[in-house]
Amino acid sequence: MSENVPAFPVSLPLDAAETLHNALEDLLESGHGDPTLERSYRILSWRILAARGEGGNRSDLIARMAQAAREAETLEEYEAVRNDALGPILDGLESAENRDP
Repeated sequence: MSENVPAFPVSLPLDAAETLHNALEDLLESGHGDPTLERSYRILSWRILAARGEGGNRSDLIARMAQAAREAETLEEYEAVRNDALGPILDGLESAENRDP
């Protein structure tokens, strides 16, 4: 995606967006990805999370990430907030004492 191309709203039903997201994930995992597909996948991830709302049995972390997704104005803004929130958790999971022997 060129940064010089103006953004415009696109509406998709949530189930269609999730289907497209899964198809993009399959393409990327099979090695058919390129930077445009990867960015589209990341944008869909962000907007799907924002669209899901706060209902159901969501964990506090998922609810916080959904709120951050709704408040972010750009993909980069959302990813920075997500990395700040999840970074310590991921670091803890990757630490030596949390690994299988």
